[in-house]
Amino acid sequence: MSAPNPLLKTTCPIIPYSQIFWTFFRIGALTLGGGLAMATVIRHELVFNCKWVKDEDFMSEMSTATLIPGAIAVNIAYMQGRRLRGSAGSLMAVAGTVFPSFLIILLIALFAMPYFDNPRVATFLHGCAVAVAGQIAFSGFIFARRSLHNLSSYLLCGFGIFLVSHVCLHPVWAVISSGFLGYFIFTARDLKAAKSQKNGTTP
Repeated sequence: MSAPNPLLKTTCPIIPYSQIFWTFFRIGALTLGGGLAMATVIRHELVFNCKWVKDEDFMSEMSTATLIPGAIAVNIAYMQGRRLRGSAGSLMAVAGTVFPSFLIILLIALFAMPYFDNPRVATFLHGCAVAVAGQIAFSGFIFARRSLHNLSSYLLCGFGIFLVSHVCLHPVWAVISSGFLGYFIFTARDLKAAKSQKNGTTP
């Protein structure tokens, strides 16, 4: 008998695999804009609609999912599926997320490619691209509002933007550099707080 998964909820009813698959399938089929845009939809479904996950837990794992190489939506689906029903739950969540994209791309390749040069189709796709840009901007706003809550976090965000936009550093190295800077800033802050608390409690 395998050891219990510490990520699984023990106080909530067991969620059927079919429900996990269908939830992520619906998200994958109806969301445009890629992983970051899909992340807000996953958060809305799991946290606010289904109430399967606490918002604090989702945001914590969202940070991990954005740093792990690979598609953000797939990383989130794997982590949240594993939280809900272990390894089999992660399989259902990832399959539900990936299958709609695979199916739609296959149908486009088989039937829709000749129509992409049509001016009306091109105009429609251009409008979709603009809408997706707005959706990604909204996703950035949502996660920034949840993550930027003090001066240090604003400075780290600005530092990362500066590295990409002015230094022309690759985003990967900008994230790593901001991570190291954040480590030193928050470590120094925690040490200072611990020292102040120790001095305050020492007679």
